[in-house]
Formats: sequence, C-alpha cells, structure tokens
Amino acid sequence: MNKLEFKKLLNEKILILDGATGTELQKYNFLEGVSTPEELNIKFPERIKQIYSSYIDAGSDVILANTFGANKLKLAQYNLENKIEDIIHAGVNIAKEEASRTGAFVAGDISSLGGYLYPLGNISFDTAYETFKQQAQILIDSKVDLIIIETMTEIKELKAAVLAVKEVCEDIPVITQMTFTSEGVSVTGTDVLSFIAMAESLGVDGLGMNCSVGPKDLLKLAKFVSENTNLPISFKPNAGMPQFINRKTVFPGTPEEFLNYSLQAYNYGINMLGGCCGTTPEYIKLLSENLKNKSPVKRKFVKHHLLSSRTRAIDLNLLQKPIKIGERINPTGRKILQAELSQNVFGLVKSEARTQVQNGADILDVNMGLPGADEAKLITNAVNEIQEIVNVPLSLDSSFVDALEAACKNCAGKPLINSVNGETEKLQKILPIAKKYGASIIGLTVDEKGIPKTWQERMHIVEKILFYASKIGVRRTEIIFDFLTLSVSSSPEQVAETLQAIRQAKMQLWDCKTILGISNISFGLPSRQTINSTFLKMAVEAGLDMAICNPNADWTIDDEYARNLLTGKDENAKKYIEKYSGVAKKPIAENKILSPKEKFFNSIINGDKDYIKPLIEEILKEGVEPLTISNELILKALNIVGEKFNSKEYFLPQVIMSAEASQLAFSYIKPLLKKEKQSVAGKVVMATVQGDVHDIGKNIVCAVLESFGFEVVDLGKNVDKETIVAKAKEIGADIIGLSALMTTTMVEMENVINLKKALNINAKIMVGGAPVTKTFADSIGADGYAKDAIDAAKLAKELIKKQ
Repeated sequence: MNKLEFKKLLNEKILILDGATGTELQKYNFLEGVSTPEELNIKFPERIKQIYSSYIDAGSDVILANTFGANKLKLAQYNLENKIEDIIHAGVNIAKEEASRTGAFVAGDISSLGGYLYPLGNISFDTAYETFKQQAQILIDSKVDLIIIETMTEIKELKAAVLAVKEVCEDIPVITQMTFTSEGVSVTGTDVLSFIAMAESLGVDGLGMNCSVGPKDLLKLAKFVSENTNLPISFKPNAGMPQFINRKTVFPGTPEEFLNYSLQAYNYGINMLGGCCGTTPEYIKLLSENLKNKSPVKRKFVKHHLLSSRTRAIDLNLLQKPIKIGERINPTGRKILQAELSQNVFGLVKSEARTQVQNGADILDVNMGLPGADEAKLITNAVNEIQEIVNVPLSLDSSFVDALEAACKNCAGKPLINSVNGETEKLQKILPIAKKYGASIIGLTVDEKGIPKTWQERMHIVEKILFYASKIGVRRTEIIFDFLTLSVSSSPEQVAETLQAIRQAKMQLWDCKTILGISNISFGLPSRQTINSTFLKMAVEAGLDMAICNPNADWTIDDEYARNLLTGKDENAKKYIEKYSGVAKKPIAENKILSPKEKFFNSIINGDKDYIKPLIEEILKEGVEPLTISNELILKALNIVGEKFNSKEYFLPQVIMSAEASQLAFSYIKPLLKKEKQSVAGKVVMATVQGDVHDIGKNIVCAVLESFGFEVVDLGKNVDKETIVAKAKEIGADIIGLSALMTTTMVEMENVINLKKALNINAKIMVGGAPVTKTFADSIGADGYAKDAIDAAKLAKELIKKQ
C-alpha cells in the first residue's frame, strides 16, 4: 500500500486497529521461556500467532507485527542482536499469514530504543538514526503494508525514527504516535502541539496517541489534536490506568466504557481506532461492530504555521506582530563570546538565551560563525545546550550546509533555517535540508548579482525561490521572505524599496510571511535604537510579520526625527544628527550584578555547568566553608528545582541538568570536606529488580541522590535479590532503593524486602517506578514510596533522620 492508496482509504472509511499485545501475552503466560516478547517470533511462533488471530477474528483492519522492540540496541541486552532479521521476518510473516484471511493490513511496529538521546541520555542522534534505519529496512524487506512508530516519549528520538523510515522507503505510509500524561505532556515535557508540529513537518501520513492513560483522558487530548491538524488521527488508549490488586495487574476499564469514549473520538473526526495496554479482542470486537467501514467525520481545515522546541510550539499565524527573533547569540564582534566558544564553553550563550527570552524573544537565532572553528560542532553543541534551558523555537543561522544539517538533526523540535537566497547553488543545497528535517526557512532576496535596487527585482528572486522550493516539495507557506535592510546613512533610497517590497508581498504572496533584520538600518548613526525602533514600527505598518532584533532593547520608541530620516525628508541626516549626536548612549539592558554565591546558586537551578568550578573557587576565597556550600547553596537550589518540577515549570530535562551541575559541584568540594563529614547524607544501594530491564528512571534517581550528597552504589538493572542485599550488607547501606517499570516485576520488590529481613539488614527500603503506588509499597512492607527523583531525594533524607 502506498501513500496515495492509504490517504484514499482513510478518506473513505474508518480503520479498526488491534488491541494490546503485551498484556495479552502476560495473561496467557506466553512470555515464559523467552527473554523478550520479540523472541516469541522464532521460539514460540504459535503463541504470537494466537494473539494475531484473536484480533483478526475480532475485526481488526490493521494488526501490528510483534516487532515493537526489535532493534539492535534492545535485542543486544538479550544477546539476540544477530537474530534481528530472523525475528522481524518471522513476526511479519506470521502476521501476514493471519491477515490474509480477511485482507487486513500488517503494520511494522517501531518503538523506543530504551534510552534517551543526547543530551538527555547517551545515545547519539546518528546511532539512533542508524538503529531505526536497520529495523525499518528489514520491515520493508518483509513487505509490511505500513509502519507505525508508537509509544514514543521523546521528540528527538521520534525525529530520528521518522527520518530513518523515510530514508528507507519514501512511499510507505508512516503513522507516528506519542504517549502523554492526562495533562497533555510527555515525560520529557513535550506538549501535544509540539508533537503535531514535528510530525507534520516531517511529512508523516497520520499521527496520534497511544498508551499511558485511559480513554477518558486520551479523549480530551484527541479533541485538541483533531482541532489542530489536517492529518489522519489514531486513537489507542489503555483500558484505564493499571492497578495492582492481590498481586495481579488489573485494568479497571470496561469494553463498554472504552466503546463510549471511542465513539466520541470518532465524532471528533478520528480516522483510526484501537486499544493499548489492557485492551483485549473483546474491546476490538465492540469497536468493529460499531465503527467498521463507517465514513469518517469531516473536520474543519486547520491553517497554521508552527515552529516548536521540545516543550513549546508557537503558531506564527496567531502571534502578535512583530514576532521577535533574538539576535544576540552571535560571536561577530564580541571578543568575550569568541573566547568562550573557542574553548567550547557556552555559559554566555546560555545567559544570552535566558535573558532574551525573559525580555520577549519568541524565537532565538543561533549563529556560531567563529573563524577557524568547526562550525558544525559548535552549532550542534550550542543547540543542545540552549534547547534544554529555554522553551522557544530556534532559528539555525549558518551559511555552511554541514553545520545546518548537524543543527537540524539535534534540534528537538521544528526549527527555522536562516537562510537560503536566490543563488542557484544555495537553493540546491539548503532547500533539501529544510525538506528532509521539516524546517521552515528564511529566503533572502539576494542572488549572484547582489542586492537588487528595486522591489520588483527582489520579487523576481522570490519567484525563483518559490520555484525551486516547489520542485522538491517545500511548501510555500514554510518560507519567510527577507527583503533586506540597508543602512539609511549610506542607502537612504533603499528604505522605501524595502517597505514597498513588503507591501507587494502581502498583496501577491498572501500565504507567505515577511521578515527583516532591523539593526542594519541605523549603521553609522547616533542613538541607533531610536532609528531601529521607529523603522520597525514603519515596517509593521507596511505588513512586516517578523523581526530579527535585540529583544533587550527599547522597542516603544517612535521618533519624528527618525521618521523624517527614514522617509527621505532629512537629507544627509542633518537634522537627526543635530538632534542626537550629543545624546549619551543609554545601556540597552542593565543587569543586577550578582555575587559569586548568587551566581553559583542560579547555576545549580539552571543546570549551567560552565562556571561551577571558578565560582566555587571565588566562594571559597570569601571564606565560605565547603559544607556551607553543600547545605546552604547546592541542596537549597535543588529544593527549588524540586518545587519547579512539581509545579510543572520544570520537566525531566531540566531536572537532569540541575542534577549534573550539582554533581559537578560536589566533585570539587568533596575533597575539601572533613573526613568524618564526607558522607553528607548517607549510603544508598540502587537497583532495578530482577526481570526488569528498564533503568532510565532509576538512573535519574541515582543522579539526583548523588546531587543531594548521598553516596550511591548503582547495581544496574535486572538485579537479583541476593546481589542487592549482599551489597547493602557489604557497604553498610542506610537505604536500598528499588525500581520497577512493569507490573509483572513489581512483586520482586517484596522478595528483596523479605530477604533483607531474614538476614537482619538494617537498611531502609524505598521503592518507585511507573506502576508502583504507595498502597503497593505499604502492602509489601517498604519503608517509603517515591513518585519521582526529587521525591526520592526528600524521602531518603526523611528515612535517614528516622534511623
């Protein structure tokens, strides 16, 4: 099935997807004898065939092949990476055999790699891309009908997966699904609109949500999605939120309740409906009986222009004009910034990013044009640093193709590329990058001949850019045209040409946007911001949408002398210079001078590692004791991070960055602490229990505990009870921390507790993980339950006090 056939099909009828695979396998004890569900395909094919068959008989139009975790990174954990082709081919072939009975489609199933991409984790974008590409190629070779990328929690990983699939086969339909909490954010802070922005920009054929929540909560998110995208939408909720009752996982939802919310989703215009964890063939049968082959409900067409970061999307059609792009992250003419960047230090870059956003920047321009430097490496590092501390989209500013591509790869959202122009070579090299990575792009109206003198000539370049864009499939609405700002002191006649070009563009290109770099207008003249601000107001009056400028400056000025100059009524700027040549310069923005302790405190909160060591040295010179730095600065700063996390102001990425900054600080002050005070908080043994190979959450808890001064021994994942208890006894642990991410492995926590009691080990036990609850923790005799990393640090301190 190709993309056109898929689109035609979804215009005609609703597709019924399948239900849960994992919980059905658990229900029948089908996971016995295998190390991972995908191994069933080659070891016990009759088991997975039974699951496929049950959904086909229930009326599924699409079944997902058992290839969810069939990628080399996950399979390597079980020494199965060399059998990846056999596993995928077998899973697809069994599914196709069953699907042939009714003509159902078979989807290749792709999901997370089991770890986060850098900087949230240690997986590089290229590693993720190549891993997904291998899986996608084998799925295509197995002749799946479509590919569904599902249960994704991290937007950058999603980008790598979609790009990899499209690299392998451009014409196969691709549906992508993320998993969200009931509040509409993923665990890494991505909101639903940011997901839509990314998915649409990468050219997927459908998008949706699966897992995490029940149908009632997912319905609210589905309504929002239906109102904000024109793509087909999938809807695959759980059968409610899982509960652990009498040592069994129970999903509280009913098929009838599930059907009720699914029918409401259908009325919102949802095209594809199925189920996730806890749903069974009974659920799918009800869906099929009520919705199979029904015509989809028509939705209102959505017209937007989205850009996004990891955690926030903006619609350029809705923002108040002018939309401001902060220009301050640029080393040109800035010696201190150049010196930092030459040492691969980004403290000033991050400071500029925060300040510009605080002062109203809607987007940040990132330019790493440092002579003699590796610009691709610099801009990649800058993007990774900036996007984790501010939530605005980025404008990637470089004239080098390799630097732009590197930045696009690492941008966790939909960026803006600054820029392409009318030069044929630039069009042929840069437009394909915008197309591949789904970026919007600034088009400069300059070509091989230079900057045109008239607005008509600039419009000719616009036509050329649009022609080349259409040839490779870049939509005209994704291009923002820059008609160029020249200095009024040297080219006064060009001011009128630029403004007229904007007016004409608004009449002729009503679906495109316009932008100008503002500061060039005042070059060589006094009181530059007076001219800049007045010119910006004139440009907005002409129809300007966006401005590249310094958001820290005063943009309220509208000066009569400046207007006369800009409209040609002040020859040679005589009156303007007479008025302003003696005016003293006013600082653009006055920042409070912070003490070293205040700077250090903010560095921990902001997760800024660059200045940790020199600031500690300054604080120590002031006579502050190392223990005071730990207790009064680091730990108090981390408490604020915890408050921000609980209030949803911070998400997982910010918590990790703050934890890393505090760990770095501790590494400097630990040798200075008195011997008897080195273990500031206590000793903790951490482990993911036997049978569970998930360790992302546990790793974060370890980092945060170390940041709070605990000595942590991390035993890793899939650790048996004997090893855990023996290590606790060996080091004299104060606390044993246990993690589980599956309801089937939660019971192992009780085995650890029982063994600890039998051997009279005094350590307190705290437990956590996605399916774990306080009720469960109490029932197995744990000393405490923590819902997240920050909560774990607070609980650990309380348990130590009790001891």
